[in-house]
Amino acid sequence: MSDFPTAGDPAPTDSDTLGAIPPVVTVTYCTWCGDSLTKGSHVTCRANLEHEPPRHCSSCRRELRVTTEGSRWSAVCKKHGESSGELSA
Repeated sequence: MSDFPTAGDPAPTDSDTLGAIPPVVTVTYCTWCGDSLTKGSHVTCRANLEHEPPRHCSSCRRELRVTTEGSRWSAVCKKHGESSGELSA
């Protein structure tokens, strides 16, 4: 006999024993301070981002390697690649 379930086995009654994967919760981080966007208002962060390039990746919170040329900027995250944009005058 095998410990693996087969099509003929009765369905388990306890949902905790199903081995289900928990739902994925997407967390987005502030590109200025690196904190979760769900915590705090980030008003100051948004104001700073109008005139300065981002410092953190919005997906993983890692510090970015940023280069600027005039008002254009490009940033590289080791995990998520490159992003770019333009600063306000």
